[in-house]
Amino acid sequence: MATPTGPPFTTRSLEVRNASAHTGPIEINQIRIEPIAEEKVSLTGTPWVKLFAGNRSAENGMALSYIAPEVVDGQYVVNLDKLEVENEIGKWKKALIVYVIGETPGYNQMHRYISQHWNNVAEPDLFLHEDGYYIVKFLSLSDLREILYGGSYTINSKLVILKQWSLEFDFNTEFLIEIPLWVKFPKLPMNCWGINSLSRIASTLGNPLFADQCITKQTRVSYTRILIEVNVTKKLPTEITVNYLLGRQFQQPIEFEWKPEFFSEYLKIGHDCMKQK
Repeated sequence: MATPTGPPFTTRSLEVRNASAHTGPIEINQIRIEPIAEEKVSLTGTPWVKLFAGNRSAENGMALSYIAPEVVDGQYVVNLDKLEVENEIGKWKKALIVYVIGETPGYNQMHRYISQHWNNVAEPDLFLHEDGYYIVKFLSLSDLREILYGGSYTINSKLVILKQWSLEFDFNTEFLIEIPLWVKFPKLPMNCWGINSLSRIASTLGNPLFADQCITKQTRVSYTRILIEVNVTKKLPTEITVNYLLGRQFQQPIEFEWKPEFFSEYLKIGHDCMKQK
């Protein structure tokens, strides 16, 4: 019979060997032994806590902190800081929503267009939204107005629609339903060129935004040109009736620099349903 060469097998050694299988503290002959805590690691063998350590720097993103939410009737409710929200609103009020009728241009193409055609203002920040429109954030409201009121724009013969960002803006429910259009009122009598009169006339089509500088300086008197936010899902009139001076009235013609075709079946502008059949 072979003689064992290992250490003597005792009850004490059995207790120690079995101790390694426990996750909590054990006692051996009244001596308390605490287990060594294991550090959780990823599949690559790197501890999780160290795996994302580099992302905690401000250079790699935005450092966040835990803020306990409120619980109301068993549901989490988030109460945002009013001052912070108002500050963010102030930033985005200097932004324009930019939509190109037809195919959305690529980011690089749009960036080049802005650099070449909107170089009369400080270079804005450009953001592409997955719904097919851009957000252009300017450094100031004056820069925004310079571009918004500067006239009609096109990219590859496709109209560029501009609209100022607002708190209630929702692309899916609002855009392209109410859009700013330049409208001409040919041969409008000079006695109807007052601010109040122009506002009343333009309000028959929608929300007046801006009258071009030729009106304010009166360097052109053959027609007035006004930027109006128009609901394009409705039929656009070709003339309106204007009453003035003790019951006198006249029919004022209306000309749109670009008159959109809205196809209700597809809820799109410039989309001919008949071509799809």
